[in-house]
Amino acid sequence: MKRKSNAVITFIKKHPITFRLSRVFYPNDFERMLFVIKAYIKNNNNSFKNVLHVEQSRTGSRLVATDGLRLHYAEISRKIKSGNYKPIVTKDFIYFGLPIENIKFPEWSKIIPEETKQKGVINLEETGLKKDRKLNERLSLAFNDFIQNTGEPINLRYLEDLTKRKWSIHCQNGKKKAFYLKEDRAKLGKLNEPFAVIMPIPQVA
Repeated sequence: MKRKSNAVITFIKKHPITFRLSRVFYPNDFERMLFVIKAYIKNNNNSFKNVLHVEQSRTGSRLVATDGLRLHYAEISRKIKSGNYKPIVTKDFIYFGLPIENIKFPEWSKIIPEETKQKGVINLEETGLKKDRKLNERLSLAFNDFIQNTGEPINLRYLEDLTKRKWSIHCQNGKKKAFYLKEDRAKLGKLNEPFAVIMPIPQVA
């Protein structure tokens, strides 16, 4: 049996656990929640940029997070009380304490581009910013494909933080506007497709 990390023990001592998600029992939900968590800024400030936002849906829960330059969204099958949370992540579990009070999360749906045109697909399977040279090379290829398809670069780390699947790229008319990316899968059951809204890297004059 694996021992909990000191960070998890401290979290549990200071906060009542209101929700726990297991990678083993809910692998799809775990992957999706981890994807969304990667979009917020992890510090002690109480701002909408520092929390995972949760809304209950008819079939489960909607998860949203943003750092101001990107937004990640996904739906999971587990029901979670609506609110803003600062989860702690381990290899096999994601824990929630109580919701963070006095944070007004913005109307995130207004950030989603309404009129876009698909500009290709990038493959993030078996990619990563790790010591493995092949993973790095494949991520570099995906990054180059993104630039060729859109004409603009984004933060390479933002591609690394997407799920390791194929993603379709959707662009708005004009330059320096947010890109809309979604998992390029034909069948997703009752849950909506995870997506990301990402700003391009601003060009220096």
